[in-house]
Amino acid sequence: MVSAAGPAGFPASLTTFVGRRQEAAGVGARLERSRLVTLTGAGGAGKSRLAIEVATGRAHRHRDGVRFVELAVLADPLLLAHAVAAGLGIQEQAGRTLPEVLAERLRDADMLLVLDCCEHLVEAVAQFVLTLLSACPDLRVLATSRERLGVPGEVLWPVTGLATPPAHVGGAEILEYDAVRLFADRAAAVEPGFAVTDANAAAVAEICRKLDGLPLAIELAAARTNALDAAQLSGWLDGRFRFLAWETRASSPRHRTLDSVVEWSYDLLSEPERTLFERLAVFAGAFTLDAAEAVTAEGADTADLGELLLRLVDKSLVTVVPQHTPARYRMLETLRAYGLARLREHGGLATLTAQHAAYFHDLAEQAWERFRGPHQALWLERLRAEHDDLRVALEYLLTSHDIDNAVCLAGALASFWDVQGHYTEGRVWLERALGANRDAAAKGRVRALNGLGLLAVIQGDVERARVSCSEAELLSRRNGDLPGLVCALQCLGFAALLVGNPDHAVEMLDQSLETALKTGEPWLAGWSYLFLAMVEVVRSDFARASQHGRTAFHLLYEAGEPKSIAWAHLTLATASWGLGDVRDARARTGEALRLFHQLDAPWGLAEVFQVAAMLAMSHQHWERAAALFGAADTARKKSGAALPAFLKGWRAAGIRKVRAELGEQRFGTAREHGLRWPLEAAVLAAAAELGTAPPPLPPARGETPRTGAARREASRTEAPRRSAAATDTRAVAVPHQAALRRKGDYWTLSHDGLVVHLKHTVGLGYLARLLAEPDREFLARELAAAERGMATIGAPVLREWPASPGPGDAGPALDARAKAAYRRRLRELAEDLEEAERFHDTGRAERVRVELDAVTEQLAGAVGLGGRDRRADSDSERARLSVTKALKAAVKRVAVHDPVLGLHLQRSVRTGAYCSYAPDPATRIVWL
Repeated sequence: MVSAAGPAGFPASLTTFVGRRQEAAGVGARLERSRLVTLTGAGGAGKSRLAIEVATGRAHRHRDGVRFVELAVLADPLLLAHAVAAGLGIQEQAGRTLPEVLAERLRDADMLLVLDCCEHLVEAVAQFVLTLLSACPDLRVLATSRERLGVPGEVLWPVTGLATPPAHVGGAEILEYDAVRLFADRAAAVEPGFAVTDANAAAVAEICRKLDGLPLAIELAAARTNALDAAQLSGWLDGRFRFLAWETRASSPRHRTLDSVVEWSYDLLSEPERTLFERLAVFAGAFTLDAAEAVTAEGADTADLGELLLRLVDKSLVTVVPQHTPARYRMLETLRAYGLARLREHGGLATLTAQHAAYFHDLAEQAWERFRGPHQALWLERLRAEHDDLRVALEYLLTSHDIDNAVCLAGALASFWDVQGHYTEGRVWLERALGANRDAAAKGRVRALNGLGLLAVIQGDVERARVSCSEAELLSRRNGDLPGLVCALQCLGFAALLVGNPDHAVEMLDQSLETALKTGEPWLAGWSYLFLAMVEVVRSDFARASQHGRTAFHLLYEAGEPKSIAWAHLTLATASWGLGDVRDARARTGEALRLFHQLDAPWGLAEVFQVAAMLAMSHQHWERAAALFGAADTARKKSGAALPAFLKGWRAAGIRKVRAELGEQRFGTAREHGLRWPLEAAVLAAAAELGTAPPPLPPARGETPRTGAARREASRTEAPRRSAAATDTRAVAVPHQAALRRKGDYWTLSHDGLVVHLKHTVGLGYLARLLAEPDREFLARELAAAERGMATIGAPVLREWPASPGPGDAGPALDARAKAAYRRRLRELAEDLEEAERFHDTGRAERVRVELDAVTEQLAGAVGLGGRDRRADSDSERARLSVTKALKAAVKRVAVHDPVLGLHLQRSVRTGAYCSYAPDPATRIVWL
């Protein structure tokens, strides 16, 4: 089918365009710089709809308009030029080829040509487009294809599924995500009154995740809401082959069912590509090339597998997962379901699933062997990436009654589940495996029993831990398994401590230490000493606790495992605090914070926050102490770990003290702040209290730079478009409000009732300018000039600034003696600032920052912030350097006083030649 001239001839949109506003703008920007842009992606990802949206929005930019040609129904590549000519109203001419005629007629045309669905005609389209672009300098082409055209100068724009909410996001917040908004919009069309509510939010989010955010799949699912509620629909999707047959009356046959969408791509594959596509479907999550070779290769020669895999990536049947080294790949669930169905038809599913389980069992055993050493963080990251496939392997081993291997695999993963806070999931797998066959191999059973006991005791289920570890103790003694016996006795000792029986705990732990010393393993002996130190902390014998703790620390440090070293630091910190050595306690707690944060260990971080709260009391930082108590409660609740009984008394006493100092209202407000902090904000607050450098912040969970940008843009542009009826029926969460306003020489920072006064710096002025106009890009030079010449947000200028240097001049150069003086003063100021912050001397810290900003800016003007002895290349370069430095310093200052705002700004403020504030919806702040 071919459109008539002009955007009015494009396929008429029968539904609203939801999301992808940022992507549409990005594709438009690419078309400004490149003459051929190809939207690539899997079938049903929304390439055609995005192309139409981009093209219709650009009609006014092209003198001769935009044209749309759909190639899906075109089977013969020889008819390609005829289809395009018909769309442009160009007639054939006798004695001339149609491509020649097109090239001549379009030679001076300023036009955007959209070629939709090119994948089955890739070679013909590539040659045709190359011919036209070579002859027509003002012609631009926007193509959609499941495979690149491979033409010189082609720019690719991958179109993936719409943004879906991560598992930890719930309630009305899921409406921030494009996939959810699309589902809600289409569901309301078939079931009037449908709305996303707290009751169905979890099921709706799960539906969108299961469908990988693919618009076609979501629309097909939403069409079933007239017969199934969200929870039923989510359960229905677990039958992965059912939803392939869901049908719509779309105009294009290839878009009527998901099966037909995938089959269109499958039929275009060569036989080796089809075979690999089917076999890769056995992977539930992201996989590496090594894993693909080990599980799917038929025979010893795997040389061609990598090339075949890259072809499947090029054809959008396999997706590259960003930000992974080595590279990881995955299949969208709709594609995987199709591949599994084909594999089952061909009779190869059982064999491949067994190979898959064997591979991941071996991987888990490797991880177990290396988990107690210095590379724990690397193996944690590996197991996180493989978690979905490890679950599939466990399920296969259990359902195929391979119980010995199921017990071994579950036992090997117990430490991973512990560090990651997957206590309930780990217990379910271990209970299933251990309960399936009590005659499983003794060694594997002991490890699994000890793992179950560990997870149970962390959750406060002391009785289940005692039963599990007592069985492990019996089997270990019977079989001479000394390491297994040590772990069983350690867990039994810790369980006794939790129920208030320190004497029995010491009895068990002394036995564990005696046995551990026989094994010669520092890790085992170190943990026996560490548990003994915990007993002495409970008994308030802090000197003996410190003695045991230091012995434990040296042994565990020798083993090199970060998690164990972190617990040793934290235990020693409590002993030092009891002995009155607050400085050592702060240093050790800060190190524990760094290690637990590196491991993403939620229980460890919860206990760090609690100890940090106690240390804040030592410095009379009452509000921060209250907030950290709240943050500890939130982190512990999310982790699923129970508060150990021996810590409850300390916590209660600390809270009573803080409440008495602040009064009920101030205490409640401060604690509520901490309760609402996201984890990263709590980490920043704890780091500020402990005087340690804040750990680096990761990006928002489940978010890539492109999906994050798309979600921010959609949140900004789609919200006003919601109807009044939708507003009435959807309980949209209200973001937190904040303000930054200038009052004389100070800025007032307010957020949820908390008010902080900050001495003026140029960085705060720049920040206020960005906050006043979200999503606007400012030239750094523009910000600097505004600060020099006028008040930011209407305030008077604090001091006089030298005139701006002319183009290409960064200002007067400094001689070597002057530069040395500047740098010496910077070092002195840095030391002064560190000391002021260490002793929480706010007034002094503010004065130092003001001078530090001024000296830095003056030095940067002559030598650059990198210390290069040169003039800056231009006025723009100088402005970029100085504005970036000032903005980052301002954000850091905000983070010290309000970690929630600091986290939000670190994720939202962009610096460089262009600076902007692009609000991060994950932290949900609105500036007034």
